[in-house]
Amino acid sequence: MTTQEWESTLNIRLAGVLRELGLTARPEVIYPGNKRIDVEVRIGPAMIPVEAEHGQTPAKRRSAIGDADARLQQGLAQCAIAVCYPNNTTEESLPTAQVIWTVRDGSAPANWIEGSIERLASVIRLAPAQLGDPDYVAASLSSSLNGAVRRLSESQKQELSRAIDLPPQTKNKRPAPHPWDAPAKRALLLVATAVMFHSRLDSHRNDLRPEFDNRFVPPQAFTGEWPPAMAQQCAESSDPVGAFSAAWNLILALDYKPIFETGRAALLSCAQDPAFAAAIRDTAEASLVASRDIAGFRHDLLGRIFHTVLDTARYDGSFYTTTPAATLLANLAINEQTCDWSDPAAIARLRITDPACGTGTLLMAAAQRIQALAPRVKDDENLAAALIEQVLSGYDVNLTATHMAATTLGLLSPTTQFKNMKIGRALLGVERGKAYLGSLEFLERQPRLMPWPNAAQPVTQVDSGEEIAQIDPADLVIMNPPFTRSDLRHNQFSVQDERLIQNREKQLFSNKPVHLSSNGNAFLVLADYINKAESSAIASVLPLVTATNVSALEIRRHLASRYHIETIITSHDPERVYFSENTTIGEMLLVCRRWSDGQGRKPDTLLVNLSRNPSTPAEALNVADAVKQGTVVAQGYGTVQQWPAGRIAAGDWGGVQFLSPNLAEKFVALRRNEFFAGLELGEIAQIGPSGGAVRGTFDRQSLPNARGMAALWDYKTEVTQGMLARPDAHLSPKSGKAAQAENLWQQRSHLLLPERVRLNTVRAFAVRLEERVLGSAWVPCRPEVSGLDSATLERALCAYINSSVGVLAMLGDRSNTTPSYPRFSLDDMRKVRAPDFAALGKRAVTRLAADYDRYANAILLPLPRMNDCPVRAALDRAVIDALGVDEEEIASIRRQLAREPSVTGQRYAGVGG
Repeated sequence: MTTQEWESTLNIRLAGVLRELGLTARPEVIYPGNKRIDVEVRIGPAMIPVEAEHGQTPAKRRSAIGDADARLQQGLAQCAIAVCYPNNTTEESLPTAQVIWTVRDGSAPANWIEGSIERLASVIRLAPAQLGDPDYVAASLSSSLNGAVRRLSESQKQELSRAIDLPPQTKNKRPAPHPWDAPAKRALLLVATAVMFHSRLDSHRNDLRPEFDNRFVPPQAFTGEWPPAMAQQCAESSDPVGAFSAAWNLILALDYKPIFETGRAALLSCAQDPAFAAAIRDTAEASLVASRDIAGFRHDLLGRIFHTVLDTARYDGSFYTTTPAATLLANLAINEQTCDWSDPAAIARLRITDPACGTGTLLMAAAQRIQALAPRVKDDENLAAALIEQVLSGYDVNLTATHMAATTLGLLSPTTQFKNMKIGRALLGVERGKAYLGSLEFLERQPRLMPWPNAAQPVTQVDSGEEIAQIDPADLVIMNPPFTRSDLRHNQFSVQDERLIQNREKQLFSNKPVHLSSNGNAFLVLADYINKAESSAIASVLPLVTATNVSALEIRRHLASRYHIETIITSHDPERVYFSENTTIGEMLLVCRRWSDGQGRKPDTLLVNLSRNPSTPAEALNVADAVKQGTVVAQGYGTVQQWPAGRIAAGDWGGVQFLSPNLAEKFVALRRNEFFAGLELGEIAQIGPSGGAVRGTFDRQSLPNARGMAALWDYKTEVTQGMLARPDAHLSPKSGKAAQAENLWQQRSHLLLPERVRLNTVRAFAVRLEERVLGSAWVPCRPEVSGLDSATLERALCAYINSSVGVLAMLGDRSNTTPSYPRFSLDDMRKVRAPDFAALGKRAVTRLAADYDRYANAILLPLPRMNDCPVRAALDRAVIDALGVDEEEIASIRRQLAREPSVTGQRYAGVGG
């Protein structure tokens, strides 16, 4: 048998194994022009060519890549996979062989991954999710919807919005300039998603025939014509409103109520005139283009569309999860031990809940993970229905989001009925004088569950709650909870309703470990409450500050007391520090599993800091496998730390602050006084007032008032380049605030610390002025130690904070909302580790102050260049001499800080970077 014949035999066997794993695969497919594909895999309308070679030498790898790339160049596919079988592979050994592969999409360099064919099948399933440009598609659809809205009269916009219970847009609780444009656009988006799902059903028309294999038989009373008109035909009709209404009415006779009943409510909301018909036609045509441009009608497109069309995340905290992050989180949370994946009954008994489901991305990722672990789910109609109707449940406060979530889950099996789909809209608002907090009400009572709007029933009618009387105890709560400041998240409500909602929050969480300055952590309490008591897990996307801020300390301790904090993943990729759409804040992934005292000693926590955040689901799958196999470092994805269970239990999750595990441990050593005898800065200094307090009490002036009140207002690194600073503003008390101003003025100081810095440009982390001042971007620090004069103490402390170990102390306690642009709260500053100057002695403190005097006017280089900065090195020597710190330890800290991605603003380049 020739080499080519043998590879053909293996390709046939590979196609068979992929079919056994639930994929639609054919071997040796020939297209016109003698274009032969080794194995063709179909996922919806997407075709994924697999080009294979027998052998894994460099030549074989080049050949497989060449064939895969050729399929892209020939226009047969947008994504292909090059595979190399091991040497001496046989038909019998192939199913258990460790093959290597690389995904080709015309842009990425070859990144070969080794694994089983089962793992390869998971990668193939996710391949369509990296086709096309969803951002472009979402932007195009958004533009088309804007055009459609412009066709409508003001009365039509109002009718359209009110049909689905959308209030006019406000700005700071006042009507916006065009209050009905945004809600009308949102209503048309519901029509758009219904059109897209309609087009998806068109590819399953045979499966939807009433007489086809006894599936999807309409109710006996159904007498309408069949099949419904195709979406394209409806869009091209002279009466698109009537055509879509008739088609959706037929489809509703089968099922799909959450999708098409809501769409029909918007569709039939207005008096029919040519302008409205044209707006619906524009919407439908743009929707059909969107669904064609994204292979397989990718579920992540819905989230992109939602954010592009509806810019509300700032106010409702709805930053929806990226598809790669959802893939990574679901693959870590759902493992081989979660269920007996060979038992359909066991799978059907699983309960996976997202109490803030948004557009359903995390639920979809969980479903895809289940399909990978139990391939028969894809082809077993009963199992697919169980997944939709029993296993997965989701709740959200946003009608448009829940509509999209229902659409997303419908993609799992467009030909499966889901009349019992557990997607619910939980009321966030006030009804009859009573406030409701959405799905958080599960903590105490049944939430107000709103019905799907339709053309006959007003949406304001509240569900009795009988359909979802109680939430099922969950095996897994997977979520990306909303996270918004309290002064923003209720902005859409009247002052009276906002007060009622805030009172309800205080009542519901009065005895729970939640700081209500933001609402994200409240969902962690909810997740614990709805989880099964004996065995369950929480998997969540959270703001990075959840791991570090004082306000989240109690929830960290609460979780650690009831769960094994199994895995924490952060991104130290400056290009993508987040795991959610349309945000720039640092985020983390958390996986924790229920733990009882009877299980013995709690294991350590695996803390993974990624140097590159995966940008595709296939890359995320590789990272998930590397985490589980312990090869994160070897494969170059990031760094790993084993964070002791005792630290986690105490609420110290600070390993997230640095990519370098060594820096994280150095910071722990600093806090434990292993470098020198130390104290928290708050123990030796008064810190405050905050810049916000100063800005709220004083006006900035260019000329001095009678009191000569001065301030260091800005932090301009091109001006403040060393430790000695000068005032840049004068102050005058605001009208009616003379008493408050006098109180703040008494707290001024010579020594100031910055409230916020850009790490790639910052030079000084503390400055001293010749006169006592207040600050706007700066906070006064007033050290007091018995036996030491304040001037000496201020100068010594300024020198210490600007040394490498002082920088480490500041960065270890930063509020990492944005890692490269950290904020230091007053609480953060009070925790900063400083020398115990009383124990150090007057002589050493005086010597350190003298070193400040020596270098006060010298220029400090920006932090990324701190290893080359002679002034920083001199301050380090001064600290070494004064504190007795090991010289090499300090030099190591200085080198590693200069390489940190949050400091450089660039992806980690290694020791040579």
